[in-house]
Amino acid sequence: MAISKKGIFFTFAAIALALILILSFKAYKTYEMKENIDIIGVRIDTMNNFIKDIEQDLENGLYIASFRAFAGMGAYIAGNGTYIADIDDGFKELILEGTLDNWEISLMQNSTFTDWVEKIEAEADKIDIIVNFTIVDVAIEQDDPWSVSVSSDIDIAVKDKKNTSSWKRNKNIVTKINIRDFEDPLYIKNSLGRVTNAIVRSPITDFVQGADITNLLLHLNNSYYIESNTSPNFLMRLQGDLSNSSTGIESLVNLGEFQDQGLPIEDRSAVDYIYFGTQSTTDYGIEGAPGWFKLDSAHLEIYEVQNLTI
Repeated sequence: MAISKKGIFFTFAAIALALILILSFKAYKTYEMKENIDIIGVRIDTMNNFIKDIEQDLENGLYIASFRAFAGMGAYIAGNGTYIADIDDGFKELILEGTLDNWEISLMQNSTFTDWVEKIEAEADKIDIIVNFTIVDVAIEQDDPWSVSVSSDIDIAVKDKKNTSSWKRNKNIVTKINIRDFEDPLYIKNSLGRVTNAIVRSPITDFVQGADITNLLLHLNNSYYIESNTSPNFLMRLQGDLSNSSTGIESLVNLGEFQDQGLPIEDRSAVDYIYFGTQSTTDYGIEGAPGWFKLDSAHLEIYEVQNLTI
């Protein structure tokens, strides 16, 4: 049977229309897929940027909480008249819970590391990102005389609310706390809180010139600090541990300030860990210095007064 020209025309027209529909659908799906890929790419970029910010925020939070925790320990010693029994456990409790032996530390109110982490989680929620932190551990270590290292081991899980991406990792955050200007716990405890002494590194390197002890008196009057491997470091001082450390520091106690506060003074070497301790030493007065100022034989050369003893 012969096919009419009109039939052939409609057949080709139907085929052409079908092709157009197929191509149009394919183009639409391609566009839709590209659009979805672009959206996913934007979310992934948002996640990546947020993750980078998280690590910096965590370090900042650890620093701020740690700084306040050390200041809070000084307040605890002043308020309770006792040293920190266990510096590691005490610091961990303080930085995570804001308490020390269940004693509230006002400096830590809304400023613990836990608080900081929760604030980050809340900020993430505002941009449809779910963040879960697990603080595995917090540790402190003093590896140089003038700063304390604080580290926190944290498990981090990040997920987009639309399930476009997720990310998990363990991160060790480390920050350093300069101990400058913290109050020395030895002074707080042994003066009943009446005399405090901020830790300031001595600008003086030459204490005596001939018989001129002007620099030594300046060092003494300000109770500046020098490095000393026969002295306790800052963390040990918080515990009342007066043994020696390779990261130790020492000051000379200005007993004039103790007298001004009506505190009795001892006839002992003015080197802080000796004066506040119990060890027996042979002590000497120094020409031109106040009568209450004495140094033990082991420190005469350190302070350059071996030829000025009386």
